This record gives sequence, C-alpha cells and structure tokens, in this order.
Amino acid sequence: MQTGEFIEGETVPVRVAASSPDGIYYVEAEFEGLLIELTPTEDGYFEGSFDLGELGGELPYGPHVVTVDAYGTFGDVGSAQRTLHRYAPPTLAWNVRPHDTLTAGWRFEAKCIPTPPYECKELAAQFSSPSGSYSFYNDVWSPYPQPVPGRLYIKEAEGHSGYWLPSGRTYTLTISANVGIGPNVTTTVGPIHVDRSQRLTAVQRAPGAILDFDATRFLFLDHLARLGIFERATQAVTWLERMQQGGDAAPLSAVYGALTPSGAVYQTTNGYIFSWVDGTRNTVARAARLDAVNGDTAVWTTNSDDWALAHSLSTGKNRTLWASAGSRSPFQADIAASGEIFFGTYENASIVGPGRSLLGDHEGNLQRPITDGTNVAGRWWDGRTSSSYLYTADGEEVFLGDSITSTSAGLLVHAGHTGFLKSDGAVNQVWLRAADGEQHQISDFATDSTFDQVKLRVGHDGLSDSGEVLFLNGGKRYIGGPGAAPEEISTDLGHGRWLDGSWYVTIGNTLFQVAGEEGSPARLAATVALTPEDGAREVLSTSFTGDELPDAPVFARDLHEPDALPELTDGTELMGDGDADGGLSPAAAGCSASGPAGSPPGAAALAAALAGLLALARRGRPRS
Repeated sequence: MQTGEFIEGETVPVRVAASSPDGIYYVEAEFEGLLIELTPTEDGYFEGSFDLGELGGELPYGPHVVTVDAYGTFGDVGSAQRTLHRYAPPTLAWNVRPHDTLTAGWRFEAKCIPTPPYECKELAAQFSSPSGSYSFYNDVWSPYPQPVPGRLYIKEAEGHSGYWLPSGRTYTLTISANVGIGPNVTTTVGPIHVDRSQRLTAVQRAPGAILDFDATRFLFLDHLARLGIFERATQAVTWLERMQQGGDAAPLSAVYGALTPSGAVYQTTNGYIFSWVDGTRNTVARAARLDAVNGDTAVWTTNSDDWALAHSLSTGKNRTLWASAGSRSPFQADIAASGEIFFGTYENASIVGPGRSLLGDHEGNLQRPITDGTNVAGRWWDGRTSSSYLYTADGEEVFLGDSITSTSAGLLVHAGHTGFLKSDGAVNQVWLRAADGEQHQISDFATDSTFDQVKLRVGHDGLSDSGEVLFLNGGKRYIGGPGAAPEEISTDLGHGRWLDGSWYVTIGNTLFQVAGEEGSPARLAATVALTPEDGAREVLSTSFTGDELPDAPVFARDLHEPDALPELTDGTELMGDGDADGGLSPAAAGCSASGPAGSPPGAAALAAALAGLLALARRGRPRS
C-alpha cells in the first residue's frame, strides 16, 4: 500500500469502497484511538470523518495510520491501512540576500531545518550565470559531518585554488531541500554578485541595489521594486515609490536616478521622471528620458529626442534647450556644478554652451560633451573613428586623439584633468591630459580599454583630484597614473567612483572602498540591521560562525499594505523563505499544520488512497 498523503485542517475525511459476494454489513475506521462508523453513499462508497479536536490535544507532526475494517453479512472481514503524514515542509536558511556581494572572507552557506520527527534528506544550491552554473549538494549519505542530527548543511569550499564560485560574475541562486516526502521546497534568490578582490574593503550595505551614493546617503532599489533613500548614519529609510512591473513597463534594470541636495530625481519603468524635493514627490515629465542631473538642475528629453528641456528641481519649472521635430539625434548634455549646461546633437556640428555659445566645428556626429565647470571636452564620430577635443577656460582647442569606437562614453573631465581613449592602431588605450597640459599614456594592453561609466554620471567618476584614472580591461578594473603601471583593484562588476579623496566601488547593495596597494581583507564595517521594533535581532556579521549556523530565519513579516512603503530596514545575516511581500512562508514560520503549496488536500488524498482497496476476503473471523 502506498504512503505519502498529507493531513490538513482539523478533520480527516475517509471514503472507501468495500465489496463482498454476500453484501456489506458494517464498515468502521480507526485513527489514533478514535473509532467511527462509515455510512454508505448512493454511489456505493462508505464515508465518514475524524474530528481531530476529539484527540484532546494537537496531533503531533509525523506519520499516522488510518485502519479501515469492513464486515460482510456472513462474517467475512477485510482490512486496509493507509499512512498519512501531518507534515510541515523544512525551513531553508542561507546567508545572502538579493543584491548581496560575496567578498573575500565571506563564503556561501545554507541549511535545511526539518520539522521533527522528519529529517532533511537532501539539500542543494545552484548558482547560475550566463557564464556557467555551479552547484553545492548534500544528502544523508554524504561523508561530511552534520553538527545537528536531522539537519543538512552546505558551505562553499575554500582551498588552495580559491573559492568555488568564480569571482566577477552575477548569479541567480536556487536552493532546494526535501525530507523524503512531499515536494521539494525550492526558493530562488538573486541577483547575487561575487567579487573577492583583496583591494576592496566593504564599507556599508544598502537595503537594495545602490543607484547613487554620496557621503551621507544611498539611493537604492530593492528586490520588491521599491525605491528609497537610505541615511547612512541613522539607517533610516525614506521610501519614494514602488516601481510598476508587468504590462508595458520596462524591467527594473531600466530604473536609474541620482541624489540631489534636496532629495533625488529618477526614471521609472513606465517612462515617467519624478523628483523628490524636501519630502514631496513631483512629476517632472511623462514619456520622457532623464539625460543629466547636477545640483538643482536636471535635463530631460521626450522619448523621440526631438525636444529637450532643463528642469529646476526647486521651482519645478522647465525651459526649452532645443527642439527639432523629427530629429535623428540622440540629444546628450552635461551640467556643471554652477548649473551651466553644455549639449550636443547630430544636427549641430558644435557644442552648444550657455548663452548659445558654440565650441568646436568638426566633421561627424557630435556626441555627449563633458565639463568640470572649467574645461569642456567633446567627441565627433565620422563612422570610423571618434575624434576627441578639449576646450580650456582660456578658449584654447586641444586635439586629444582618435579612438576606433563609436561609444559616446569615451571622455573623463575632472579638476582640470582629462581622460580620453586613443587608438594605438590596433586597440584603444587610456590616456590622460594632466592639469599642467602634459599628456600621458596610462594603459598598454593588447585589448581595448574602456572607461567605467554609468547613466547620469558619464564622464565624471573615473578621475581623481590628482589625475589617477579608473578604467576597465578584460573583465578587470584598474587604476593608473602617469609613470606607473596600472594596478588591478577588482573585477569589472558594479561601478567605480572617486569621492571625497577616495576611490569607491558599488556592487549590488554594497559600497566598497579601494584599499591601498598592499591590500586589505574585505570586511563589513557597518551593515543594514533590523531594529528591535522590526521584530528581529540585530545582526552585524555577514557570515555564519562556529560549527552551527544561526537558528531560524530572522525576517519579520511585513504587516503593512503593499503600497504603504514602510520606513524600515530589512538587512540581516540569515535569510529564510519569503513570500512576495517579504514575509515568511508557512515553512519559514515553522510549526504550520498546512502542507506546502500544491500538496494534495487531505480529504481528496485519503479518499483516493482507500477507494476500491477493501475487497473482503474470508478469514474465518466471526462478526461479533
């Protein structure tokens, strides 16, 4: 007789078919000491139901046997049994969450926690990326010791050849487990990044993917599509909006934005641009594209790129910069700290500056100009090469060089220094024009080098005050300067930036500071931690310690309405199974009488299991 059905709810329905050549006199069923008579139905079955409340206490988790006896008119008797399970699926726990970055000293770990008397039989985790998949597996036959009987653990290996998960990749993590009955419990987490470069020192985590940061704040987007501003000192979160998903909305990866002195400005998935100014959300534009932001000024265009406007965040007013019906541009602009705007279009051969002043006049399509408030640089693409020019505060035009690329993100300007790409005849190398006017070749690789650029910060993040250049080559991030070989600092994940005298890299939800050339072990000096009011303990570590992993998922269920956007922080060391709104599933909450989603209902399972099994046989057992 097969087993494996589940008990759900407070009753155990029984439906059986019994037959005898001489007819059926009586059918009864017994369950945990309860005895009931099954009554005949018009379709030839016998039915009844056990009331579990009559047991005088909660039915323990585990297997339980239902016995059915059917008696024929002349003493024939037939008996059948079925094993049912009051079952709660195992809890899965792991030590990464969406947008986390596994760094040096932090290994992936997970565990399966069963509901007694069941024991975990299998636990597996798979990290999948476009470059390959990597799996961890453990079961009851594995030779590795398990600290707690009945549980299973997996931990990323660390050996002489390094960590098991290759660095420089972004993964989707799938974890599954079972206890030998019921379906596998499976959950998917992602994205998870891996960068174990020794030159990166983890400084702080945000509650989601970091879109922008400054000395005091993060602008972030979490895995529930919520955009927020995180105060780095107090860890307070101001929620701005939940992004639209589905339908005609763009994917969440299309969301971008920038912090401003009064709050933030950002592009949504449905083509809107909003600003958050001193606690108030304002609509900047619809069916539009956010092009540039600095201080109190934002530049945006219509989706057709035939109309461009400058927007004052403090007043909410727009002024037209450029309009050309049926334009074939992209329109691209840059904003100085003073608010002065420089822009380029394919229709105009010159960079247009304040007061409609013009800089340069060259063949080809003018790409995005870049300014540091003193100098202005631009590139003209003729279909084969991009020619770069610098315009100094003295009005001098300086030819920087040609690069064999059509990308507009080929210039850096900061503190009087200019970084630019220049072809050596085979590939593009990185060059620097220092503030004193001297030019220096920074890279000398056999493959193309590129600048580390992101939307709204193109041309501004890859130069230090002293003229060091940040750039990418062959999946690695480098810092180079005049007269010295470039230093590898990390993989090319995320984005690097110079801020307040230091180099930083953001990968997912983590802000890293670039350590000195001697290196520094990656650590997390400050993390996002739940406060006691959030219903969970504070955790300041990103990895399990000791032989035993921490018990129990620590996320508290979010009782707010989905659109209420509660002001909370939800970072933690140990993740548990989560529902769509961030709360725990019954498996993670533990001690649930409900079976897993998709498990067969108790009534239907038992009826199907016993129907037709009781064909009476003569056994010489008289009916009393």
